[in-house]
Amino acid sequence: MSKRQRIVSYQEMSGAFGPYLNQAGRGEGFSAEGYESAQGPPADLISEVSGGLQELEKATLNPDVMGGTETRMASLLQTFFATQATKVAPTASDGLEAKFDNNDLLGWVGSFFTWWKKIIKADWREAEAAPKQIDNKYRVALFGDWGTGLYGAPVLARSIAADPGKFQLVLHLGDTYYSGDEGEIRERLLQLWPSVPGALNRTLNGNHEMYTGGHAYFDIALKQFGQASSYFALQSDYWILACLDSAYDEHDLHGGQVDWLTKIVANGGDRRLILFSHHQPFSLLDVQGPKLVEKLAEFLDAKRIFAWYWGHEHHCVLYDPHPVWKLLGRCVGHGGFPYFSERFLGDPPEKPRFVRLDSKNLVPGAQVLNGQNPYIRGHEKEYGPHGYVTLEFDGPKLTETVRDADGTTLQERALT
Repeated sequence: MSKRQRIVSYQEMSGAFGPYLNQAGRGEGFSAEGYESAQGPPADLISEVSGGLQELEKATLNPDVMGGTETRMASLLQTFFATQATKVAPTASDGLEAKFDNNDLLGWVGSFFTWWKKIIKADWREAEAAPKQIDNKYRVALFGDWGTGLYGAPVLARSIAADPGKFQLVLHLGDTYYSGDEGEIRERLLQLWPSVPGALNRTLNGNHEMYTGGHAYFDIALKQFGQASSYFALQSDYWILACLDSAYDEHDLHGGQVDWLTKIVANGGDRRLILFSHHQPFSLLDVQGPKLVEKLAEFLDAKRIFAWYWGHEHHCVLYDPHPVWKLLGRCVGHGGFPYFSERFLGDPPEKPRFVRLDSKNLVPGAQVLNGQNPYIRGHEKEYGPHGYVTLEFDGPKLTETVRDADGTTLQERALT
């Protein structure tokens, strides 16, 4: 059994903020570094904390299950208070719910503001110009939004490690919760990483890693994997696998990534191109990716991209070929974070299966995985299944297999 991970709920955190801010407004007890005590916290900071708490309130319907948002402030609050908690209570699903009393929280809120104020972005690192050469027969284990250390995440890791076919690449599409600080990167990403002897291990940058500036991701995770930068490319005689950083700048491509990719594709001849990123270019279930689409318009317009795999959305979604760009879109963001079952998909079956969604608003139709999550005990029917995808390259052929967290094949399909 994996180490129990701490979870922080809205219900436990929210109680002390009102009294604290009331005191601070009277000039009593506000000790955050860089702010005048008599003035209390600035209005924009109060507003940001309030918004983060509101988002967290909506996301933690079950306080005994890890909940979170795509709001930076809420994620930072959860990371900070998880490290501060001295009392925890075991949950049914192998988590430890952090417990506080108002006196604890009252003393920590000022420290949180001081910590928050010091967060800056890690330095950007440019990728190696040439892609790494790989064999024509090549297997990839692919998963996203995995860094929880809970529920299906450790099961998934053991399944990948035990796969008799072995893998040459183990690739995470990003997001370590709550905000990718050093402790979370070490405990929820690296310590539980699938152990596959001889495999190349790689992890992409996610928005949650960047909430604390990306330092633990760049300085610890990449160093352990011998990964030079947050974006890179692999190339066989038939394929280019280009992994992008869409999180250093939120849902965008920072630095010289587009020029770098242009040169690799130009030198790649007629090799087919597959992209991997944390964020999505389009979606039936979430927001669209206009900045990514704009930056990569040349490749999209030329129908140069064969497939694009992403995470960020906590679902497994297999899209039809795009009606204009012809690429195959794939969301693989169901690696470990608890996500609520979608009511419009119908009652979740015990064994996961795909449900058909029609095309809408220029986004292609898709199959969405629907099912129960047996690893979130006491709430199995409320949350969707965890799992991963394997890609098997055999010369010009590519086979895609969707697997449950325990390795069970849910769907296998030849893409070429």
